[in-house]
Amino acid sequence: MISVIIPVYNEEECLLKNDVYYQVISQAGELIFVDGGSTDRTVSLAQKLGRVITAPKNRGAQMNRGANEAKHNIFLFLHADAFIHLENLQQIVKAIEGKKYIGGCFKQVLDDPAILYRWIAWTGNIRAKVSKVFYGDQAIFVRRDVFQQLGGFPEVKIGEDVLFTKKLRRKGRVGILPFAVNCSTRRWKKQGIWQTFLLNLRINTALVWDQNLDQLANAYQDVRENIKQ
Repeated sequence: MISVIIPVYNEEECLLKNDVYYQVISQAGELIFVDGGSTDRTVSLAQKLGRVITAPKNRGAQMNRGANEAKHNIFLFLHADAFIHLENLQQIVKAIEGKKYIGGCFKQVLDDPAILYRWIAWTGNIRAKVSKVFYGDQAIFVRRDVFQQLGGFPEVKIGEDVLFTKKLRRKGRVGILPFAVNCSTRRWKKQGIWQTFLLNLRINTALVWDQNLDQLANAYQDVRENIKQ
């Protein structure tokens, strides 16, 4: 069984649009929404779909809080705008219980079929395969005991996914499951494709060289901030 942990903040639109999907994936085990102080109807909507707990608005802190409250031995950290078929979730169980991986992620597919977005997803999958460093929107999964041994996600402004999976790859074998996680292009469309691409490149460079990310964090616009308050 899997604990699916979803950090949320002002995701009313996403929850309304995809309520049936959340009801389906809850069959994998348990569904935990960790709210970071939403000012819309996120909490009331999420309560109808799964368990809701609260944490400070920080993705790393929210995911850590969800993991602390989770009851199963496999964690899947899923973004609210990322989608996986229920049958593909069972591949996580096979990979973990079969001792193939201690953790990993899924192959990313973006929700816009335009050639440029397909190229973005393709290059991201190649990067992840080569580096064994995964982004949060690729649906990171991990064994509970390994997650705890690593101390969870760093509670930084940005880059918690990269920092965590860099530690994870040193702990044991990790990999990308050959099944899709369908991801939203809303950040690319709101911030601009090339602006987002270059910002991601700057963030990754800063993480490699252990540079301070505070200035870049301010540039990393929250795509949910303009939702009505």
